[in-house]
Amino acid sequence: MEAVVYVSVHASELGKKITGKTFPVSSLTIFAHYPEEYEKLCKILAEPGKIVGENNGPRFLLQHPIKARDTFITHIRVRKPDPYRMQVGCSDFDVEEYQDFKQQYLSQHPNNLRCIERPDYEMIEFLNPDFDVLAYIVSAKIHD
Repeated sequence: MEAVVYVSVHASELGKKITGKTFPVSSLTIFAHYPEEYEKLCKILAEPGKIVGENNGPRFLLQHPIKARDTFITHIRVRKPDPYRMQVGCSDFDVEEYQDFKQQYLSQHPNNLRCIERPDYEMIEFLNPDFDVLAYIVSAKIHD
């Protein structure tokens, strides 16, 4: 659970460093770096949660949310090992209006925000080499 709090807190700090604002977080992902770590994390999360979807690894709905500073984590995904994801994990920021955020911040922070387009949605990725976490704002909720 330390990793969950770590990702939530550091992702919030990443968001604040880039935009000057903090964003609510209710869902995050822990990146597994080895198959053994992936199996162990999935086993650990199976106890306090139930699988509610799959996207590069299982997504768990927690029976009891985890408090991390001023936010409550309700969903945790364990990402399968990926050689391009060496960070600890990532979080999804909750924003009311994706398009408003995109218009206001994307062009102002080209070194730290990038738009990633997918067939059914797009997302804005927050990144900074001083942080070992990533964060995202998704244009529409992905229904697993």
